Amino acid sequence: MPLVPCRGCGRPVDISAEACPGCGATNPARKLSRQQSDLIVLLIQLVLGFALLIGGGTLAWNAVGPIIKSQLTKPPQ
Repeated sequence: MPLVPCRGCGRPVDISAEACPGCGATNPARKLSRQQSDLIVLLIQLVLGFALLIGGGTLAWNAVGPIIKSQLTKPPQ
């Protein structure tokens, strides 16, 4: 019987086991499917991209914002 590490506690468990005898995790030998792992990677990329977008916009506004404000509040000549 081949043993694999439990995804809950890391103890060796048989592939056909319904639950881990150490921690009680169900289907302890099951791995993430390719589709599930791709979805996790996509979500991480979206979160990081959004954070970079917000951070870059904030930096740009801090650099250009005072110039725009001074032009808007400048009295007409």
